[in-house]
Amino acid sequence: MATTGSTLSIKVPRGFDLPKAVCSYGYFILAPNRWDRATRTLHRPLHGRKDRLIHTAISQKQPDRLRVACDKRVGKPEAALIRSQINRMLRIDEDVRPWHRLHAKAKRVGFGRLFRSPTLFEDIVKTITGCNVTWPNTMRMNALLCEHVGKGGFPTAGQLAATRADTLKRLCKVGYRAKRIVLLARAVTRGDLDLNWFEDPARTTDEIWPQLLNIYGIGEYAAGNLCQLLGRYDRLAIDSETYRHFRQAHGVPTPTNPKKLHKRIEKYYARYAPYQFLAYWFELWQGYEASVGDDARDWDAAEHGPSFTANQLK
Repeated sequence: MATTGSTLSIKVPRGFDLPKAVCSYGYFILAPNRWDRATRTLHRPLHGRKDRLIHTAISQKQPDRLRVACDKRVGKPEAALIRSQINRMLRIDEDVRPWHRLHAKAKRVGFGRLFRSPTLFEDIVKTITGCNVTWPNTMRMNALLCEHVGKGGFPTAGQLAATRADTLKRLCKVGYRAKRIVLLARAVTRGDLDLNWFEDPARTTDEIWPQLLNIYGIGEYAAGNLCQLLGRYDRLAIDSETYRHFRQAHGVPTPTNPKKLHKRIEKYYARYAPYQFLAYWFELWQGYEASVGDDARDWDAAEHGPSFTANQLK
């Protein structure tokens, strides 16, 4: 990285561990994120003022702060934008202590912050690219979105709104998702969809849930995933992978219709309310690490990325 850029510092709470915060959810493997397992550094292009791309290298040299090396000089307003995006990605401001009081095992290993994107818009697009498709194809879609639309970074709503659905489909191999992504981007750029509304802490999950389902292309699984990406862990995102995990982890026979497990799954994780998703994901992620044979902090996207999907874990 160029030495002429700025270096920022971000204070983190006691016990914060960058590798654990990054390598906790599959989105850390998706472009344009790049985790350097040798140096324990997250490389990520972020958007500054007027959406200019600023490449950052995020590391933790001291226990109480992060070091953010930027490839460009940034002033105070742009530095604030960079810090805000990193804070969201790593959930630095989330208080994990109530969750740790509820789940002693998770506390022992420091599990509690699930990696997400710098913006809710990116989280929604990545959720759309993760539905009804294998994980390697999700990885491919996101890499192509960054290459062909985002000019190296993740595409902004403006960039995607200016792209025709058929062009997006052809260049980024997103299939039927192209229309959903473009309509989402245009709704955001027109102001018809206010994503800040969803991030308002005053909103309840019961308020947010139906509004997520009103977004074209968002079903119940996607809405559940977006709830946890919004820090709302009281809803599960149940899909075929949830069924597989629950059957294997809890010795449950496979019913003729796996959807019959739905209520049983919800009942089991209800004991961890309001952190049902965290409890489920803690089990699932530990299962992935056991199957792959490596701690997630030592995963490489190309090597390990395709290895922890349901068809590999049966």
